[in-house]
Amino acid sequence: MSVPQARLRLDWIYGYRGHQCRQNVQYLASGEIVYFVAAAAVVYDPTKKQQRHFIEHTDDIISLTTHPDMKIVATGEIGSSPVIYIWDSETLVIESVLSGNHSAGITAMAFSSSGNLLGSIDLAATSTFCIYDWRRGKILAKHSMETDRVFDIKFKPDDDSAVVTCGVKHINFWKHCGNALQIRKGKMINKTGEIQSQMCVVFGEEENCFSGTLSGDIYHWSGGQLTAIISNAHTGAVFSMHRSAEGIASAGKDGTIKLWSSNLTLITTIDLSITNLGAENLCLRSIVWYKDHIVVGTKTSCIIDVDVKDRSRPRILVSGHSEGAMWALATHPKKDFFVTGSDDCTIRVWDATKHFTTSLSTMSDSVRALAFSPNGQELATGLKNGDLVLLEFPAMKKIAELIGTGEAIHEIKFSPKGDYIAAGYNDGLVLVFSTSTGFAKPLIFRGHTDFISHMDWSDDGEYLFTNAGTNQTKIFSISSSAEVGQVSGDSKASTYTRVMGDQVQGIYPKFMKDVNDVNAIDVDQTAKLAVTGDDYGNVKLFDFPCDAPGSKSKRYIGHSAHVTNVRFNHSKKIAISIGGEDHAVFQWKVYQGMEVPKGHSQTVDSCDEESDTSDAELDSDLEEETQISYDRPRYKEDTIKARGRKKGPGAVTRPPAPDGGLLLDFVFGYRGYDARNNIHFTAQKEIVYHVAALGILYDSENHTQRFYNKHTDDILCLALHPMKDYAATGQVGRDPAIHVWDITKTTTISILKGQHQRGVCSVDFSSDGKLLASVGLDDNHTIVIWGWRKGEKLSSVRGNKARIFSLKWKTGSNESLVSVGVRHISFWTMKGASLTSKRGIFGKSGKACTMLCCSFSKTGDLTFSGGENGLVYIWDGPRLKSTVEAHKGAIHAICALDRGYVTGGKDGTVCLWDDTFEALLKQYSLATFKTENPMLMMNPVQAVRGIALGQGKIIVGTRKGNIFEIEKSGHVELLVGGHAEGEVWGLGPHPTEQVFATVSDDKTLKVWDAAEKLLVLNKSLTVEARSVCFSNSGDLLAVGYKTGSVDIMKTEDYTLVASFKHRKENISDLAFSPNQDKFLAVASNDNFVDIYSVPDFKRVCVCKGASSYITHVDWDRSGSLLMTNSGAKEVLFYEIPKGARIPLKTSDIGSQDWRTWTSVLSPQCTGIWPSPSDVTDVNAAHVSHNGNIIATGDDFGFVKLFDFPALQKNAKCKKYAGHSAHVTNVRWTKSDNFLVTTGGGDTSVMLWSHRGLTASNGESDESESEVEEDGYDSDVEFECSINYNLKTYSNPIRVVGDGVRPDLKNTTYTAETKIVRQQTSDCNVARRKSTHDVNSLKLKHVFGYRGYDARHNIHFLEKETEIVYHAAGLGIVTDLESSEQRFYTEHTDDVLCLSVNKHPKYKNIVATGQLGTKAQVLVWNADTLQTVSILQGFHSGGVCTVNFSSSGKLLVSAGLDELHSMAIWHWVDGTRLATVQNTALRVLHCEFRPDSDTQLVSVGQKHVNFWSLAGTDIVSRKVKISESLGVKMQTMLSVAFSTAGITYTGTITGSVFVWQDSTLARVIASCHTGPVFSLFTTIKDGLIVSGGKEKTGKCVVKLWDQAMKRSKTFPIDSAAPNGVVKSLSRTRGCITIGTSKGEVLTVNERSGHVSVIVQSHGSGEVWGLAVHPTKQIAATASSDRSVKLWDLASSVMEGGVTIKSAALCADFHPNGSHLAVGCLDGSVLVLSPNLQQVHFIRDSSKQVQVVRFSPNGKVLAVGSDDATVALYSVTPVSSTYTRITVCKNLPGSVIQMDWSVDSQLLAVSLSTYEIVYIKSPEGYKSDSPPSDLLLHSSTSVLGESLVGIWPQVSSKFDVNSASVANGSNIVATGDDFGTVKLFEYPSRVKYAKHKKYFGHSAHVTGVRFTYNDKYLVSIGGEDSCVFVWETDM
Repeated sequence: MSVPQARLRLDWIYGYRGHQCRQNVQYLASGEIVYFVAAAAVVYDPTKKQQRHFIEHTDDIISLTTHPDMKIVATGEIGSSPVIYIWDSETLVIESVLSGNHSAGITAMAFSSSGNLLGSIDLAATSTFCIYDWRRGKILAKHSMETDRVFDIKFKPDDDSAVVTCGVKHINFWKHCGNALQIRKGKMINKTGEIQSQMCVVFGEEENCFSGTLSGDIYHWSGGQLTAIISNAHTGAVFSMHRSAEGIASAGKDGTIKLWSSNLTLITTIDLSITNLGAENLCLRSIVWYKDHIVVGTKTSCIIDVDVKDRSRPRILVSGHSEGAMWALATHPKKDFFVTGSDDCTIRVWDATKHFTTSLSTMSDSVRALAFSPNGQELATGLKNGDLVLLEFPAMKKIAELIGTGEAIHEIKFSPKGDYIAAGYNDGLVLVFSTSTGFAKPLIFRGHTDFISHMDWSDDGEYLFTNAGTNQTKIFSISSSAEVGQVSGDSKASTYTRVMGDQVQGIYPKFMKDVNDVNAIDVDQTAKLAVTGDDYGNVKLFDFPCDAPGSKSKRYIGHSAHVTNVRFNHSKKIAISIGGEDHAVFQWKVYQGMEVPKGHSQTVDSCDEESDTSDAELDSDLEEETQISYDRPRYKEDTIKARGRKKGPGAVTRPPAPDGGLLLDFVFGYRGYDARNNIHFTAQKEIVYHVAALGILYDSENHTQRFYNKHTDDILCLALHPMKDYAATGQVGRDPAIHVWDITKTTTISILKGQHQRGVCSVDFSSDGKLLASVGLDDNHTIVIWGWRKGEKLSSVRGNKARIFSLKWKTGSNESLVSVGVRHISFWTMKGASLTSKRGIFGKSGKACTMLCCSFSKTGDLTFSGGENGLVYIWDGPRLKSTVEAHKGAIHAICALDRGYVTGGKDGTVCLWDDTFEALLKQYSLATFKTENPMLMMNPVQAVRGIALGQGKIIVGTRKGNIFEIEKSGHVELLVGGHAEGEVWGLGPHPTEQVFATVSDDKTLKVWDAAEKLLVLNKSLTVEARSVCFSNSGDLLAVGYKTGSVDIMKTEDYTLVASFKHRKENISDLAFSPNQDKFLAVASNDNFVDIYSVPDFKRVCVCKGASSYITHVDWDRSGSLLMTNSGAKEVLFYEIPKGARIPLKTSDIGSQDWRTWTSVLSPQCTGIWPSPSDVTDVNAAHVSHNGNIIATGDDFGFVKLFDFPALQKNAKCKKYAGHSAHVTNVRWTKSDNFLVTTGGGDTSVMLWSHRGLTASNGESDESESEVEEDGYDSDVEFECSINYNLKTYSNPIRVVGDGVRPDLKNTTYTAETKIVRQQTSDCNVARRKSTHDVNSLKLKHVFGYRGYDARHNIHFLEKETEIVYHAAGLGIVTDLESSEQRFYTEHTDDVLCLSVNKHPKYKNIVATGQLGTKAQVLVWNADTLQTVSILQGFHSGGVCTVNFSSSGKLLVSAGLDELHSMAIWHWVDGTRLATVQNTALRVLHCEFRPDSDTQLVSVGQKHVNFWSLAGTDIVSRKVKISESLGVKMQTMLSVAFSTAGITYTGTITGSVFVWQDSTLARVIASCHTGPVFSLFTTIKDGLIVSGGKEKTGKCVVKLWDQAMKRSKTFPIDSAAPNGVVKSLSRTRGCITIGTSKGEVLTVNERSGHVSVIVQSHGSGEVWGLAVHPTKQIAATASSDRSVKLWDLASSVMEGGVTIKSAALCADFHPNGSHLAVGCLDGSVLVLSPNLQQVHFIRDSSKQVQVVRFSPNGKVLAVGSDDATVALYSVTPVSSTYTRITVCKNLPGSVIQMDWSVDSQLLAVSLSTYEIVYIKSPEGYKSDSPPSDLLLHSSTSVLGESLVGIWPQVSSKFDVNSASVANGSNIVATGDDFGTVKLFEYPSRVKYAKHKKYFGHSAHVTGVRFTYNDKYLVSIGGEDSCVFVWETDM
């Protein structure tokens, strides 16, 4: 049955989605409005009363927004992977499609004020917020929101980077920067309680923002803070607000409209409930104000227009049903009216001519069925409660109400004469009421066991035909009141609305089992046309009757889900369909035959789509092809493990890989069975094609091949660049890649990834070669357009649900493409980021069929497509012009020539045509192939899959895997042979000749000449074969089949000499015994090995005992011992010919003299198995004839060579790629000259030359950690072993006890609590009088520089007197002349790396990367200290290196994740261009070449990598080190560059390696005597600076010429004794130096003078902090074993001393004469003002936590980790310290101590969050202080006065330190968040208000005010920094 000639055209949509949505009605510039219902967006002209429809969505639209130009519209749908369409409201053409980043549904969207960006938010549990550059289809930022449902989003006017979102109990203010979205939550100043739900948001003037709330208030926000509230703006929720040029309009649940000025001054109120509408409880969900009109959308699905000048007379523009399913539909029998009923309990009467609701009636329950009487004067209504209500029409007055069964009525039908009403119920009953008897005593028909779904009367009213839910059909007779089997006489159905029956079988697809999927049908019996509605949102047209399953149809879309009912109107010119849950009513015009809709050309409407011609069978080859699964159980990338295994104690060093190597020599095969148009001539006259994972370049004259081998899985498609110098190949994969590669060099140019799934089946270059189009194998066959050089996706779109075979650019066009596939051809147009298509219109010019290939006329006006029926279809635009019969079978290839075309088909012929396909010029047949070799017989029909023309010859690739050459004379020659589709497992080398045989599932036996690289035998087999073996004499050949049979052939002519079968399953291996071929061993999957005698081939024994299938068999040289492997990891041995199983000791296996070794098990093969692995991972092995090497093939496509035996686990090897997936077999040929390998699914046979090559040939699988290197350095080892996971905020720095934090105790404190000295444990603090309070802090200076684990992180800025570097969480800009510092403070954790953009366009742009679980890179301006971009979402753990490219546009970053992944960013917009997983060993630095945006080098632990940016991938070049240089790979620490591709890398041994490209050219030995940590390239003059670690301890820096042959040395030891240089920078005769100990120095190149810029502590936690009692001096003590004094006013280090133990605490004597320092080893050092030791105390081995001098200076208290406090008497003059007493057994370790003013009591704070008091000097302990206690200082974080300083975030975060100002009611704290805070003192209210200051990276371990409160000093634990804050005193 053909597709119906009639068609539908969508005429009108009734309804509007007002429920669950808001702000979804908008005005357009044209004066039209746009809204949505179901899956359709409606553009409605209220003046002309016309609709246009956008119906590309596949599910309910739930959000809508308009562009600032009021022309472009964005609509978002619901669904698991929802799509956003952006389209032109004038043309209805798609401008862009956005998908792949949201789930559940798009709840809100907004365009930015410029219109360039689109923000969207979804309905996921944790809503995802995205910002797109929508024209390019590019996501710029993505953020997962930890909030409840989001309702609205708005961009700030004139600022595309500022966005506001609001929703359930939140409002958030966002800043878009780079690829990040920074959130700031809305703050409610001076308002307590939880923020209420914000329903909508709108911007006012300047910074003002207004949000409508659930309670009816409107909030006024400014700068992210709530500044005012307009209470009761509405008396219910404010659902919508809109800003226009006229002002702001708001609408709410109360049904009122309020108009406001732009600053929210009320202008007027419009209450719709008191207008002419008179509607109560009118809930307004959407509002838009445009000029003099306001349009609102209501929850009850109405759209109302209000004229501002005549507010009392609003008019309804659109109406529809509201929430609840809609099932009821009836059309009037005589007029153009129809009625609908819904679960909203209403009946609506619609005028189909005027497109309006004429009446609305409310019923008592949900309306489920409707029916008109024959005269149209009564309307029967079926309700959910079972009542049948009869209404007068059109008055809609109740005539009667009939009580039914109590179950819902699903169907009602009047009999043709109107004398009966039949009602079908949910319980399966049918009640028939007589209208003539007043509806009394209805007839009851039983028999159905499920709900009644459909009913029809016979034309005479005698019979009732019924359908029920479970595929039940029955006929009831009215006269007999009973069920009957069939009708009698001429009775026939008066209507046909049943979905089950013989006449409508075809409305269901083939094999469809659920009959409930089609919900409704109506039939025009005159026109023989049926319309249906189904559960998939489809309305379909069928010819009637449609009794053939899977009948052809036309499909129409627009409904979002199930279409519940369809009906023709009385004239049959209109069809009505209703949607169940979408609440939409669609009105369709019906056009019969070839009638054309008025005003429309004869084209397929956008909603008209022919169904699949499912009654026409696909060509058998195509059927197989479309069924191929490209999913892999495992992919090759799954084998990538973390290399660099650490050598544990006692680990054994693995022996090296074999010295020999393999070189891929030749590959037999061509991918033809599922590919086409994939063979071409290159510019060099080579033939390029593909098989397995290889791109192959074949020189037919010399019969040689070259290979592109960078793919990781099967290549499926190939395209040639118009210049014929580049090729593009697409592969299979989880994230399949497209490689664009240079044909001459076989090098990668670009890799395109991240857009396809399963595989890429077609690629094509545009005519100018700038664009590349690709098609994926995902369910939607996504089409992607690439700017391939940049790796940029320009556009993507769903291609087709059916398989696409080919995609081609039109000749001379960069905008037009054609795709062909299963039963379709589509014509695509690219506009911006949008791809739109028109389906090919066949009309009467040809029959629709599957299209396989296409080409174009020279001008591109005509398209030629090849059909599966052998016809060439000629298209003029999307319309078929004509067809030409070209082949007898499918046409797989069309190729355009300079003049004319060539086609190739399944019939094995190649045809040459003229320019118009009017004349067949020449025809060639592959069946004419003849050869002098009688054994090389081919299948006479070789289906053509690819054609290439060049040098006067035609090259043909066939489905059977062969490549032929056709000369002009017609002579056909085989160039390359191959196997066809089916796995290749059988491989057998000849024992005496360079010949081997293969068998395959393609049912062929092939014999190959390895020396000549030719196919010498092709023999057809009857069934699939899996094994093959030559006899030892070479006279016989055995073939084992999948059926369990075996054939024996003589090799003289390969005729059959014997055949036998004793097994049912696959014959997996065959082996002739070495004793004159006496026996043949036959292994099978039946778990047995059968032994046959030769030459009679009688079975002599069966080897039993294996518990699984047999995989391999091997004989010993005597022929009496057989070794087998099984799938159960068994190695079994048998005595032959007895067949008896014999035990063999493990130690004896290797001592046996084995004739062959193909075993993959046994101890000798231990090392060939990767870890971890499965028993099936290694498929094959073969030991070379000399017994030294074992070759293996595995499931990941690798061929490997190991030394044999491989006794040690994870033995080193050489591995080779080329096969795509599992390598099924490997065999050495005679004399080990070649290794032959077979690929399972890739069908290829590969020939590898085995040569005496150096170990550099082949890729070694050894991890970098196993690379032996020269040298060791403790600093390098320390840096590489740092665990950064321990350095984030995840844990408190201090180990605490089991106590309860002050804020978590049950005691409640309030601001009004009075301190009663007799009842409180709190204490007063003695403070000096001060005229000013401390109210704020300003960071003045930071003593710090991160050098111990960072490098290359000091740079000169454009102003050469300024440098930039980092410390803690800061970027620091320092003026070298004034020493003033400026700070970039936006980081949230330690900054680990820094780079400065050197391009003039980006002056003083700095990038800094930080530590963190979600690490990020911040790009900022060093002049303004403002963030310009944030790069996040890729790295984890931290970013350890960053660097800008030469153009300044790109940035590379490397992370601290397990594989040290690298990313390249376009930093301005935050786009991540490419990524790569690097190595499990630490990457220390990465840098672009100074002259490149694509070439970069990374160095690190035992490696250096040379990288190239290739599209969306970063590819590395193999490093080559010649043995003649006498060096090994070393840990590389630094990198510098010269011209002509020269790279310098500094090594751990002090040498510099000089690289030419990626080859080591020379070694500069002993540049330094220790590791070369830093190299710097001066761009202006090319000079290089080096620095590192000297074994002498005397630190030097060297300046080198460009070739690093001459140098000048600058000693810097005087300023940095024992220093290690970690960073260098140079400009105009000045070198800056950063050291590992935290110093920053400069060296004058002329004078050699060294200046100190920054000094700080080195690596280690800083805990000790003390301030001088009378001077602006602070002392710090660190675990780096140093004590330092800092002049806070002058910002310089006054002195420093190195001590023997880590220092933990410090305190000055009250007169400043002594400084006490407590140490980790339990000692206390007493130092003089010049830091000379004057006394030493060590009475404990436990670390000293706190030292504190008493105010009178007579006692020193020492608190230790062992819960003790020791008191020492002090005599400063004589520097005598004598222990007085020790207070032991305190509840916890000591963390702080404070003396009383009178020096008699010591308040000791403990780790258990307790304070104890110790009497001095007695040492008595007390838990409560005396009532009159007055403390001299307060450094404790405990006590009632400090409850408010503890944060609420989490109990695991501690406040580490506090300091009460000396003369102010202020306390400063430092905590584990890295923040310094100021609180009012006392702070007794929990979670008190405070001011926060940032800069420290993590834990702030100490804070102290100076003696006069002018400065606050803070120290960072692990950031090793000292911050000096200036107070506002």
